[in-house]
Amino acid sequence: VTTRLVIDRRRLVATLQRDGRAVWRAPIGIGTDAAPTPAGVFFVRNRLSRYRSPFYGPVAFGTSARSATLTDWPGGGFIGIHGTDRPDLIPGRVSHGCIRLRNAAILRLARLMPVGTPIRII
Repeated sequence: VTTRLVIDRRRLVATLQRDGRAVWRAPIGIGTDAAPTPAGVFFVRNRLSRYRSPFYGPVAFGTSARSATLTDWPGGGFIGIHGTDRPDLIPGRVSHGCIRLRNAAILRLARLMPVGTPIRII
């Protein structure tokens, strides 16, 4: 793939790059101090739509990142990228380690980011 997703935990922003150029950017919610979003290099494992719910939003992505503490992600332990029913909390440190986006942002990202995209969480 020619895309790469960069998650900046300090600035609370996600940026999708295509061929090294930013093509999408959005504010994010990340894990709390008690359940942090892990740093490292990961990838998008799958795209999920069957979990569509107010909590997870209209679409979600499973990643290869794993929580060292707690997560309520389906399948347990994996960090997801998903929408939210609480857009007022974004940006912020509000999740169990997952990366939350406003629903409009996750829908736009879903049109641009294929499965297999590398993820760098800094």
